Amino acid sequence: DQTLFAGDSGNDMQVLTSSIPSVLVANAAVDVKAQAVTDAQASGNRDALYLAKGDYPGMNGNYSAGIIEGVAHYIPESSAWLNGNDQHE
Repeated sequence: DQTLFAGDSGNDMQVLTSSIPSVLVANAAVDVKAQAVTDAQASGNRDALYLAKGDYPGMNGNYSAGIIEGVAHYIPESSAWLNGNDQHE
């Protein structure tokens, strides 16, 4: 089983900066992004924090699009399914 946390605001900071794989969606405020990166680095968990960029095909990284981008980042094998290229029925 895999766990992925997604957040967008300061009330998510404790989990975003923990060792739990997390995605901070692109529409998060600039100050929240900066604090998340700083705190994750300070706690040695920077590798567990992914900042959605909006570069996933056809998506802008905001809201649920950022979560999907994070899933593709942490679970690369999900990309075929997310793109509709999965051969499984």
